[in-house]
Amino acid sequence: MCQFIRNGTISIENQENNLSLGIASAPVSLGFTSALSEKLLLRALDECEVATVPLDTVMARIEEKQLWEIMARHMIIVTNKLFIQNEMATAPTTYDMLCYQLQALAKEPESIRQQIAAYQYIQDRTNLSRSSVMKMLAALKKGGYIELEQGKLLTIKHLPARF
Repeated sequence: MCQFIRNGTISIENQENNLSLGIASAPVSLGFTSALSEKLLLRALDECEVATVPLDTVMARIEEKQLWEIMARHMIIVTNKLFIQNEMATAPTTYDMLCYQLQALAKEPESIRQQIAAYQYIQDRTNLSRSSVMKMLAALKKGGYIELEQGKLLTIKHLPARF
């Protein structure tokens, strides 16, 4: 099945390890790779409108309307996002993983940043312990590298190369 998120914002999560793969705002199309989509959980972060269509129907429509170029561009975007997610998840150090996630959080829309604490955003996307995440965030805040208000990320001023 393919899901077309027409309105709203969703969290895309891996059901096998409960890690969040990202947040996506409409319009979004998912489900073109069945092996991956069977392992995904889509969680609405606000009111959403979602259409679910069988993959065979979607592929027949793509063939009928000759939409292969659009489909290829879409798959390039998805592949790039998966590559970036893999890079973030396999960073060489805990601090590098935290920095990648902080930068990803900073790029999220304001509405998302106001909904989730920085530590929770990072923990949802990594296997880092809560204590190590909290320790690093506290040190970065104390050093003036980031601004947090009630745990929510306001700004990143500059992240040091090493922790």
